[in-house]
Amino acid sequence: MKYLLLTLLISICFLSCKKDNDSEVSDKTSLLTSTAWKYDSGGVGDANGNILLDFATSGIIPACSLDNSVKFEPNGSGIGYENTNVCASAPASSNFNWSFQTNQTILNVSGSAVAGLSGNFKIKELTNAKLTLLKDTTVSPFGSVTAIFNLKH
Repeated sequence: MKYLLLTLLISICFLSCKKDNDSEVSDKTSLLTSTAWKYDSGGVGDANGNILLDFATSGIIPACSLDNSVKFEPNGSGIGYENTNVCASAPASSNFNWSFQTNQTILNVSGSAVAGLSGNFKIKELTNAKLTLLKDTTVSPFGSVTAIFNLKH
């Protein structure tokens, strides 16, 4: 009888424990949408996020884009801002939409919110202070590369 009661109590404990996936979703959304993100560093690199050629020194991305910021809203919309160093003929701000995909490992962005790029970005890191995005793309004259964007608050 003691063993039956002990087994029953242990079973109840295991069954009552449940991972709360909703709070994980909410936490990632909260981290992403808490405040605007701005460029910290980035470049062309490997699929692991190691930068081999820096954007700031290579000129692959215009200097006027490196001070831009993006604000993700909880409703799936967002705004990209030009900030101080405005690119020629660029609007002061532009709207975009975003969503998480593939168990929140991919950030899909429509519009040109991240250095003029849209589409799927792999989320390498998302904390309350850092967002690292990887994007497979083509850059002349290098061909197919992984673009790495380290953003900060």
